[in-house]
Amino acid sequence: MTTASEDLRQAWQRQALDAPRISLAYLQHQLEELRHRTRVRGALKYVGDFCAVAFVLVACWRFIELRPLTTVAMVLWALGALVVNVRRHRRMSVSPPAEQMGTLDALQFYRQQLVRQRDARRRSWRWWLPPIIPGMVMTAVALALETSRTAAGIAGVVVWFVFGVALGIAGNERVARSIQGEIDALDSMSRHGSSADHQGSEPGR
Repeated sequence: MTTASEDLRQAWQRQALDAPRISLAYLQHQLEELRHRTRVRGALKYVGDFCAVAFVLVACWRFIELRPLTTVAMVLWALGALVVNVRRHRRMSVSPPAEQMGTLDALQFYRQQLVRQRDARRRSWRWWLPPIIPGMVMTAVALALETSRTAAGIAGVVVWFVFGVALGIAGNERVARSIQGEIDALDSMSRHGSSADHQGSEPGR
């Protein structure tokens, strides 16, 4: 269980037994924390992609006139990174909550944003891998036709590509599981609260 989900459970346990609810202030704090985490992760990825593209451009600039296939590969990498970042922003940005929002509305909104973040990362390779495949393929072709690399050297680059993709998939799946833990904690607290409210409404209680 993640630290965030443990915090949610502890927050629930701190509520009074006769009124088991999460405070609006706490939910607003969690929403702001979610937005902050998402912005930081997004910024790190944007900076990483920018640095990677800049490095490739600087390292391969002298090959532009002599090696046209390498030039095409660089352009494809840059375009792929641009497409991935646009898609990432659309899928992972956290919408701002309404100015006036009650506790139940805030709880539902927070859960919706968690589901959005989870779904954006679960099997995310389906939307971020296709844009970078052309750059990968063209890079391998350029290495084979425009450089003196051996077959083993080209195979090593391909293995490096595959390893990087695997790390990206594994990282996103790990974050998705972490977010699912927060969703499970919220659902558990909601069920607990509904049960307590029902028991409190029974005669003689």
